Amino acid sequence: MKGWNKIALLFSFLFANGFLFSQNEKLIIGRTTGKLSIKKNLEVRTFGFSNTLSGQVTLPGSCIDVKEGDNVSIDLWNISQGNPISMFCNEIEFVQHNEAKEIMKKKEAIDHMGHGFYSFLATKAGTYLYYSPENYPFNLQAGMFGIIIIRPKEKDSSFVMPCTETLWCSYEIDTKWHTDAIMDVEYDDINKPIALPDYKPNYFLINGKITTEIGGLQSLKNKKETVLLRLVNSGLYLHEILFPSSAKLQLVSGKDTAMIALPKGNKVNLHPRECLELLVSLENVPEKEQIIYHFIDPILNRISNKKNIPVFY
Repeated sequence: MKGWNKIALLFSFLFANGFLFSQNEKLIIGRTTGKLSIKKNLEVRTFGFSNTLSGQVTLPGSCIDVKEGDNVSIDLWNISQGNPISMFCNEIEFVQHNEAKEIMKKKEAIDHMGHGFYSFLATKAGTYLYYSPENYPFNLQAGMFGIIIIRPKEKDSSFVMPCTETLWCSYEIDTKWHTDAIMDVEYDDINKPIALPDYKPNYFLINGKITTEIGGLQSLKNKKETVLLRLVNSGLYLHEILFPSSAKLQLVSGKDTAMIALPKGNKVNLHPRECLELLVSLENVPEKEQIIYHFIDPILNRISNKKNIPVFY
């Protein structure tokens, strides 16, 4: 019986550890067949990352949600015809492996129907943008991007986690970049960048919706609850977010220079591919206040689009 108890104990240990490790294994599928419904009677073709073959591509794509200290393994399966892709994040070092799980000295893009194997250690809590850097900025603008959330260990957390979490991933779309003529171009071994028209976005989005469809940051009945707001700029413009003066902001992660105090509120400047986490207290904010989004052309240094988002819904 003692022998059986030891075997059962060993099996339980292996099962438990296998379960824990399986939670850190992510399958991400790169696709070129996505559709984004921007408004009634207007669908735009997109690229994107999904978790399943049948799942609809969303912008942002597959979310990698882990905790500090986790070892994360990613299987990137490229089913995008003629479009080599890979995974990259400005702040996180991805290690690429071959099928034998050996570390590759030179990183390589993944061809059609190929698998790329990546790993990283989740060392610092925060919100991060990952994307396919091939033919930059085309793959990014086409929709091949997603979010990595690294949550702090509960015992190490320096603040009480709020009840409400909100992600606002903002970006622009130039529909001239989303035509079949451009998106169906196949690349050779050199992966020569495609010739693109000048970037003149005509739609400005948050979480795949035009900004006028964003109902608000917090429900009015829960205005006393602090919100953890994750801000991500996956576009090519500078995104400037203006908060009312009665809102209290506390930086959780990201560049502290991104937050600027103004006489009548606070401003957050998010450059392309930058991310920020804020604790937002709305207890003293009047019901009708708004948050203002500016999408700023970095070349002309002028506001191309302005959107007002209600603070409360």
